[in-house]
Amino acid sequence: MNYSGIGSNSEPGGPRFKVVEFQLQQACNVQCLYCGYEQEFSRTGDYLPLELMERTLVQDLGPCPPEWVWLEGGEVTMDDSSRAYLLQALELIQRLGIRSRINTNAQKCSPAFSRELARAGLSFACVSCDSTDPDLFSWMRGQKSTNSRELWEEFNHNVQGLLEAGITVDLEVTLNRYNTGELERVYEYVESFNSSNIMMGVQFLVATADHIFPLYPDPLTQHQALKNLLERAEKGTVPLRICCCSLVPCRYPDLYRPRKNVIWVGCTCGYNYVHVHATGHVFLCGFWDHRQPLGNLKEKSLVEIWQESRMRQESQVIRPQQCRDCKFWEGKYRCHNTCFAVVHRRTGSFHREAYGLIEEALNERK
Repeated sequence: MNYSGIGSNSEPGGPRFKVVEFQLQQACNVQCLYCGYEQEFSRTGDYLPLELMERTLVQDLGPCPPEWVWLEGGEVTMDDSSRAYLLQALELIQRLGIRSRINTNAQKCSPAFSRELARAGLSFACVSCDSTDPDLFSWMRGQKSTNSRELWEEFNHNVQGLLEAGITVDLEVTLNRYNTGELERVYEYVESFNSSNIMMGVQFLVATADHIFPLYPDPLTQHQALKNLLERAEKGTVPLRICCCSLVPCRYPDLYRPRKNVIWVGCTCGYNYVHVHATGHVFLCGFWDHRQPLGNLKEKSLVEIWQESRMRQESQVIRPQQCRDCKFWEGKYRCHNTCFAVVHRRTGSFHREAYGLIEEALNERK
């Protein structure tokens, strides 16, 4: 296979990433229903060495710094130790003049700590919000329903604190079979903050751990739920951001027509986005099968790993037969076969269409 031209995001000095995502630690204070991070690694308290992050951003990518650095866990705000470590990481990113984002459940992100985050340069917080029903909200986080009302009130308080600190907040629903009826209610909840710094996100499941496949809603239910949400957002007051949508544009073109307030995020895994695990392993995305890293930063630089990985090269050029001439493979929506992480997890290659594999998994559930 000819790999000439691979890495069209490359520039003199190395690849130019839009996003480099670092997982600071694996430990977490909740057990979300759809979490895929327990695949082959224990949930330890070990941190990604900050010297690896600094070396990657300064020495390795210095000539072509990324637009964003995303930080996640586990949970990056779960205790005093992780919060202190997070602030150190953010201060490093701030010194380099790079925009930063965290992924958090906000359970331990008090308004006082939000002000510290803002001073450390945090630009954006993606906050998990899978339901506005306190019991369902707590259940999906693996928490007892006996204190669900208190957890929900604390969550509201902490989200407000992030906004008051001047941090943009994306309240994100991870769509699954249990919360398809929640989307419009979450949108209205997001609107209720009456802030120009808030938006709603919908993250579709990426089943790279086997226990996640049964959590997919059936396609008809997903389609109707998303269609209703899009119509609501078109008349609404806050942006809606949709990631990793398993409803492909060629089958559901009605969803993808341009709409006010709607932002589609196409797949850029292997192109200008990369994920670094707390162990130093490098993956094509944060949802990738953890048994298949591209390499490890403790052994090679990110540029070397990126340029030498055959799997990354194949991910950019191999298409299923029915996707060969599809206009959505590249460009604004960048369908990339719904999710090639799903395909590689199930088949070990990139030749199948993920949509069909998801349907097969749903049929197995029946």
